[in-house]
Amino acid sequence: MNGSLLLLLDAFRDNFGPEARFIIHCGFDPPGTHSPNSLHYTGDAVDFHVDDGEPYPLQIAVMEKLIHGFQVADRIGFGIYPRWHQPGFHLDLRGEAARWGYVPVRGGYISYGEARAFANFVFKEI
Repeated sequence: MNGSLLLLLDAFRDNFGPEARFIIHCGFDPPGTHSPNSLHYTGDAVDFHVDDGEPYPLQIAVMEKLIHGFQVADRIGFGIYPRWHQPGFHLDLRGEAARWGYVPVRGGYISYGEARAFANFVFKEI
């Protein structure tokens, strides 16, 4: 996997607190398991969830703050997956800004704003 991606992921983890664990589900992946141009095939993407006991919408807010604070917002892809395994995230080093969500009950890939609203609604009871 791309060393810069691992350093960024580690910096994010450090800012979630000492008890937070980032559970990686997929980093480098062999061709054919993701979309045709997936950055997982080059080791430039990671799918993960955060185990810190906090509600998913709060985790999203922290990730957004860190993305802007580390000044990488214009160079990374960031996806939110409220209904994936544990609610999780995608992070990649595509060299430009991209944001999206994935919600199967809403048709799969949707806008980031729609996915954010879905996550806020689904996890409001937490």
